[in-house]
Amino acid sequence: MKVLIVEDDRLQAETLKQMIRPWGHEVEAVDTGSKAMLAVQSRNRDLFLLDVFLPDITAMELIPMIRALQPDACIITLTGQSSRELELRLRKLGIAYYMAKPFQRDELYSILAHTAGRSFGRAHHRRTKGFVISS
Repeated sequence: MKVLIVEDDRLQAETLKQMIRPWGHEVEAVDTGSKAMLAVQSRNRDLFLLDVFLPDITAMELIPMIRALQPDACIITLTGQSSRELELRLRKLGIAYYMAKPFQRDELYSILAHTAGRSFGRAHHRRTKGFVISS
């Protein structure tokens, strides 16, 4: 899958890239909503890992813009400021998954495997257990 990470925390973005690439995905990261839109306009992506609160825009504003250009893209939101109200607002925008930080590497692995519609193998999965992504 072609994955675009939209995350303003550079360490988080780099950690996500290092996690996802070995699972067989093509990964790019940007740190603002405007850069995300430039990336979307230049190339289709299968999956977006989208931080909810970016420096220039929120996911609630960005998701409809992404959907206008790529209606079938899978969008997973990530947030360190989780609430039930926020989750409901994002789900109404058609996200595939809502992930509150911190989350386990295994959780992300399972979601990507499900999204890709395939399994990446038990041995690799076992090696990745216990890694935590935090806000």
